[in-house]
Amino acid sequence: MTSTDESTPDAATDTSAGATGAATFALVVAGMALVSAWTGWGGMALGLVALVAAVVALMRVRSGRASGRGKPLAALGVALIAVVIGTMIEWPTIESAVTYLHASQARTLDECMRQAINEKEQHVCKSQHLDEYRARFPDRLDP
Repeated sequence: MTSTDESTPDAATDTSAGATGAATFALVVAGMALVSAWTGWGGMALGLVALVAAVVALMRVRSGRASGRGKPLAALGVALIAVVIGTMIEWPTIESAVTYLHASQARTLDECMRQAINEKEQHVCKSQHLDEYRARFPDRLDP
């Protein structure tokens, strides 16, 4: 006769399997983030998901519900690398968005043109203040 103890799984095995699943998920998503990091936003988004999953897996290890810190730590490291690469690739976009938001505050055409660093920013100034530009420079072409 078989006892019921042999056929029922241990409660600790169930929780560690869940934590191992979280760690595996974090590592797989971190790998996907690293592969797609060259796209910028894809690497950043997947990297952030992997970071959250790795932290959850590490919290399970710390609370004693799982064992083995290697896989979550590896996922954390790979995810951080993917986020850094994605951020470096998208930095010009992020920087120009911040500059645009800062530049789009209520300023006059003259203030905007004085603060413009390059021709592209001057064009943005002309576009933002199109009515004033046309009124002051009617003989010039539209920006």
